Amino acid sequence: MALIATSIKINKPASVIFAHLTNVENMKNEYVEKIEIDGALRLGAKYKMFTKAGGRLIETVNEVVGFEQDKLVSTKTFAAPPASDMVSTYILEDEGGATKVTFQSEAQLTVPGMPSMPGMEDMMKKQMIAGFDATLAALKKKLEG
Repeated sequence: MALIATSIKINKPASVIFAHLTNVENMKNEYVEKIEIDGALRLGAKYKMFTKAGGRLIETVNEVVGFEQDKLVSTKTFAAPPASDMVSTYILEDEGGATKVTFQSEAQLTVPGMPSMPGMEDMMKKQMIAGFDATLAALKKKLEG
């Protein structure tokens, strides 16, 4: 498992960012079509996420495995083989009226049992960080306007 992380500074208090991140309606975007959850996002909550990819609707099961008010929200995504499960976490740190938001993921970068080419893990890390950076930039734009 590799730990991949990136951060951004958002000019909003952690409470505003945490409220946004834990509102399941805010998880919907051009790829996420719907979310099914009983109740609010909280520690131990399980939910299904339905994403569109290649003209298909893909269902993933997720569980909130870390939840600290205004500080952290962590979700485990249960992947169908050959992919592996991964844990994604938002960490919020106060920076005097602004908040440092770190997004990190613990993920298996190569599929077990599949041949690995030289440089594959570095390529996967770079692609994931680029995606994380785009996610954080979109969050910043949405919250700061």
